[in-house]
Amino acid sequence: MQYQEQRVTEQSLIEAGAIAGTHKASILTCSFRGDFECTRTLCESLDCFVGDVQQYMYVPTADLPLFAELGSPKRILRSQDNDLLPVWFRKLPMPPNPWRRWLRLPSRNVYLTPYSLPVRGWIAQQIMKIEATARSETEIVMHVDSDVFFVRPTTTANFLDGRGRVRFFRTPSSVDQLSHRLWQEAGNALLGLPAGTRYNADYVGQLVIWRRSVVRRMIAHIEGITGLDWRIALGRTLHFSEYTLYGLFVEHVLGFDAAGHAPEEFSLCLTRWEDGFADAADKTNFISQLKPGHVAGLIQSTLPVSAVERREVYKRMAAFARNVDSSGSSRGASA
Repeated sequence: MQYQEQRVTEQSLIEAGAIAGTHKASILTCSFRGDFECTRTLCESLDCFVGDVQQYMYVPTADLPLFAELGSPKRILRSQDNDLLPVWFRKLPMPPNPWRRWLRLPSRNVYLTPYSLPVRGWIAQQIMKIEATARSETEIVMHVDSDVFFVRPTTTANFLDGRGRVRFFRTPSSVDQLSHRLWQEAGNALLGLPAGTRYNADYVGQLVIWRRSVVRRMIAHIEGITGLDWRIALGRTLHFSEYTLYGLFVEHVLGFDAAGHAPEEFSLCLTRWEDGFADAADKTNFISQLKPGHVAGLIQSTLPVSAVERREVYKRMAAFARNVDSSGSSRGASA
């Protein structure tokens, strides 16, 4: 309900084309001390390749001193706990990860609220990403995870399609996994879409781009459907994906034109979601899949890939991209 007044003004601007014409964008990253080395590598790549885009990095308050060295005029550090969660959303005190394993406690944080059962840290992080976008200083927000590495020069122009519309990642086929089915079902319930409907599309990826005004409208819509503060509604949802929720809202509630988005299948990021690298040839094969439109790569942080190996692959990807861009060929993955 907190964003309903802004929603009216911003929607009139969208319809008039005013917001789309400003093309102001930022990068949003949520991280924590367990991903510090990945985040450091991400920041190095941002400083090297990303030009006119401000980055906002949210970390737990206790981790701010650790991340302080990564701050800069282009990279603003902020607190997840103080800035993105309501006062009634409290993190349960937990021992460090080694003790959690020994005591068989959850590996992720757990949050307590007076309005729901305990909320998993993964759900809380998605709530934080939605809130961070809703309060963003820019209309266009790219979500960048801490295990991403930029490999090509990137500017605000990369956030837009050839006609100046905001990119919207959408694969034209659904992922046949239980988690993705649960995410769509949760999205249907939260958005008031027909129960049991499966959509032949998927919206989960990397370098996913949202519009602040659309997120605020989605928040107001969820509150209208559920009759609850949107954070309570999401905190009571056991399984949901922020990207699926936003994607369903854009495509099936607003429509692409009204949302000011241009759907496209191609991702800006080459990703390695599963399995570590079997050998050097496997690394070379992954790097060689980098296409001209890819501006970044990702090796999932949970994969059995060391920080040194991850950095080596990323640097090879950047060199490969540089060779391809200078020669117009796809050679050089073995460099």
